[in-house]
Amino acid sequence: MNIYDTALKRLASRSRTVKEMKEYLLDKGFDGEEIGQLVADFTEYGYLNDEEYCRQYFRYAFGKGKGTALVFRELEEKGVDTCIIEDVYGEEEFSLDEKALAMKEAEKVIRLAGEEPPYSEKLVARVARRLHSKGYGSDTVYRIVGELRK
Repeated sequence: MNIYDTALKRLASRSRTVKEMKEYLLDKGFDGEEIGQLVADFTEYGYLNDEEYCRQYFRYAFGKGKGTALVFRELEEKGVDTCIIEDVYGEEEFSLDEKALAMKEAEKVIRLAGEEPPYSEKLVARVARRLHSKGYGSDTVYRIVGELRK
């Protein structure tokens, strides 16, 4: 199978970042020059587009209740340049109320625990851990925890 067929087969399941594609093709044994040419061609054709990948990933991740910090970190791990991530995030469609998303996550934890206000410190700590693991910033977590303690 040639490099173009291999790359297209990889893209058939979902979009990929440039870094993900390069790593995949290197693992398949293709040389750097071939990979560079393929990346240039696929970028020109629009098959590889880190900006569009970011847009799709933000929609997916925010829909799953992930916080901004976690989403940024995941995109950086996928090889997307920080400048691209910040530019795409700055677009109007991604302005969101992180506190509201965090409160939804907190409500899920509370609902599963079945507690009524006032909430136990154990439950408040569980909520804080959940929000932190979802990538919400400390300021957001502290605001939610403060509200739960009232």
